[in-house]
Amino acid sequence: MENVLDVELIEVTKNFGDFLAVDRASFGIKKGEFFSMLGPSGSGKTTCLRMVAGFYDPSAGKILLGGQDVRGIPPYKRNVNTVFQDYALFPHMSIAENVGYGLMVKNVSKKEIASRVQHMLEMVRLPDVGKRKPSELSGGQRQRIALARALINQPQILLLDEPLGALDLKLREEMQIELKAIQKTVGITFIFVTHDQEEALSMSDRIAVFNQGKVEQIGSPWEIYEKPNTSFVANFVGTSNIFDEQTTSSFIQRSSKTMIRPEKIRILSPMDPKDGLITVPATLLNEVYSGANSRLVVQTKAGQRIIVSKQNSNLKAMEASSELIVAWKEEDMHLIQA
Repeated sequence: MENVLDVELIEVTKNFGDFLAVDRASFGIKKGEFFSMLGPSGSGKTTCLRMVAGFYDPSAGKILLGGQDVRGIPPYKRNVNTVFQDYALFPHMSIAENVGYGLMVKNVSKKEIASRVQHMLEMVRLPDVGKRKPSELSGGQRQRIALARALINQPQILLLDEPLGALDLKLREEMQIELKAIQKTVGITFIFVTHDQEEALSMSDRIAVFNQGKVEQIGSPWEIYEKPNTSFVANFVGTSNIFDEQTTSSFIQRSSKTMIRPEKIRILSPMDPKDGLITVPATLLNEVYSGANSRLVVQTKAGQRIIVSKQNSNLKAMEASSELIVAWKEEDMHLIQA
């Protein structure tokens, strides 16, 4: 991946009246990168995407595309395309006409349009649907066609505004794999907006986590999950057990908040070796079975609730109120900002 920046936000702020939607966001997106903006509704991620697209102008700060300040440049003059959640396909047109529409507007020859449309349909693995109408395709197929239509114009940057949100879980998981493969094939910059942490973790080269208009953290999926900077990131991306100084003093001396992921914690029997482990007696409150794994909620004598994830085997589920020992390695605990 090149280190050239396709997109750069410099102290970008966006106000809607008295509402501060984005607060001094600054980050760069590399050429050819799959970059996700992740956060809950109202966190500012979609507003940032729409400012890059040109639908909004920043109230303050700069947005650079390929090094050029694009303030005041309308969307149709920016070398970007956007894929929306509702696909926005023309129902009266065939699939081939939908995919080739952008080229037709540019007065590209019919022969070249037909060739490039077929190439795009083959790339999204739908080579034989050109004569059909959008209503004859499944949701996942329509999503691929929307991608083909956006990519056929060879944009510098593709913007994706929660494009998988309308799909069911199984299809959404399949499309995550497809989308990442397509991005690697075309090699252009993808900027993906989502509130779904699993989507962001599974597809992204880097992720920006938004909260209340601010960028809380930017990093690789591994960094965001394993080394969150703040309590918000730790709790929003996955499940975390967060201990404050008072709680952790009974386990190990700490000067700040610490977190540990449920899968790093194990359940021990009285006979199991405990060398090198932090061990805490606890009582089982609840166990939630979810197929391959179960999630246990336990409570320590100090009243701290801890979530433990364990892989299921042929062992029977534990009974509530069972006395047990939870344990983890000190190096699996991570300090976060208070």
